[in-house]
Amino acid sequence: MSLLLDCRKYCLTYGLLSCEALIVGVSGGADSMCLLDILFSLSEEAKKNESLQVFPRIIAAHVNHCLRGEAADYDEDLVRQYCRQRSITFAVGKIDIQALAKEKKISLEQAGRSARYDFFEETARKYLPESSVVYTAVAHHREDQAETILMNLFRGTGPDGLCGMKPRSGDIIRPLLFASKEDILSYLEAKKILYSDDLSNFDNTYTRNRWRNQIMPLIADVSRKDPVLPLLGFAELASADKEYFDEKVFEIYKNKAYRGGSGAYGLPCEVIRNEHRAIASRLVRLLYSERFSSATDLTAAHVSSILSLAAEGSNGRRISLAHGKTAYLAEGALFIDEISDLTPAGAGISGIWSTKGGQVLLCREETKGAPLYVFSNIAANRVVSISKTYLDVEVILVENLEQVVYNSRTWYCPAALLAGAVFRTKRQGDWFSRAGSTGGKPLRRFLTDRKIPVFVRDRMLLAANESQVLWIPGVSFAAGFADEASGRRYFESCGLEMNKSSVREMALYRITILDRNEQEEH
Repeated sequence: MSLLLDCRKYCLTYGLLSCEALIVGVSGGADSMCLLDILFSLSEEAKKNESLQVFPRIIAAHVNHCLRGEAADYDEDLVRQYCRQRSITFAVGKIDIQALAKEKKISLEQAGRSARYDFFEETARKYLPESSVVYTAVAHHREDQAETILMNLFRGTGPDGLCGMKPRSGDIIRPLLFASKEDILSYLEAKKILYSDDLSNFDNTYTRNRWRNQIMPLIADVSRKDPVLPLLGFAELASADKEYFDEKVFEIYKNKAYRGGSGAYGLPCEVIRNEHRAIASRLVRLLYSERFSSATDLTAAHVSSILSLAAEGSNGRRISLAHGKTAYLAEGALFIDEISDLTPAGAGISGIWSTKGGQVLLCREETKGAPLYVFSNIAANRVVSISKTYLDVEVILVENLEQVVYNSRTWYCPAALLAGAVFRTKRQGDWFSRAGSTGGKPLRRFLTDRKIPVFVRDRMLLAANESQVLWIPGVSFAAGFADEASGRRYFESCGLEMNKSSVREMALYRITILDRNEQEEH
């Protein structure tokens, strides 16, 4: 099969298999069944040929979106049978996408994508050691690539959005990105691989389906040529330009960006004004993405307005952007932030960063996840300084309910849960499961959801045991409790009533973070 050989070469060229395990997203449709079969065939080939590198372990992950009734159950069973016949580990998750979309006030497409990638990460955690290098393989092909480029163009994206998807983005790989839909269908037919036709792919109420089923054929009809190849050729040129500009822009940002009085990073207006628009527009996008982790909702029109603002250079002026964000001028520099975050937080003085996600407590410097306070050294009823912070910790062994007093920097936790726990900053691989939730997610994704800025995360104080985050002061907690409602739920989960006897029985500690500067003022 030429597609099999081509895929092997593509994977080697881009290092797509340099991992210990692959979580393969499999819907049951043609694309994902082709991807799964090719990866399985390559793994079998590697077993027979000792000269080939050891092939990563394959785990097929299927998400039932609970949208299509029996048809969705059929898809799930189709993938299950394929995996059973080949002894491939099969993981399945059932998620009510409609309810999730309603809860988060996003489209079904967005909710489905978010749920799938969350499940892929949970699957890796369930089946693989934490130290494993794991990639997630998805079945995007070249028609998907062309559609994405065209959609980005009309969404008003900048030049970077016209580069399309990459063979590898972080831990996401796309081994079929080079292949056409025709190649995929021919492969499946030749190998007699069963797949499902999802009728929702023909439902033009979905945005991508309208582009795929209506706009792309219309372009082909008018131009008398398939638009896929011209779009892919353009993306290659745009990608080459992007590599050059990225290096130049990052060097300027690294040397010129600084933290302003609000705690946000800004760029001097003079720097932006003196650069060519091609560089200046990318500096704006980088400033935005550094603040919000992504610049997907920053349109070309937004960038143009921000450049005009920087050109005027009048401190105090601001313009509104999408989703409650704003660009403003202060201290002779351009800042981009959320409107609610514009009051000075004093992060460089008190160690507090104010955000919609809560009041994040910060260390004076990055500590690379080293322990700053070890809970096994607890000395009850004392106030102790937390290393490399402006903060102290007060630990009280709770004797009666009168000592249970709540505030945003207080956490109650039994001694048994504190064994091995420390205060530290984040580490790669940290995992957070909020108290009361049925599942968890990587800490980085939780912080993104809570709008915690990327540039403060490396200094953020948290309590953790190994990779399990137990408490993020001022934001959320995974163990114990932090308010009256969660306290009652916690005692009930332990089969106890919330009374003096139970408090003593579980050896409950009250842990409070104190701001040293606030104490000195009083």
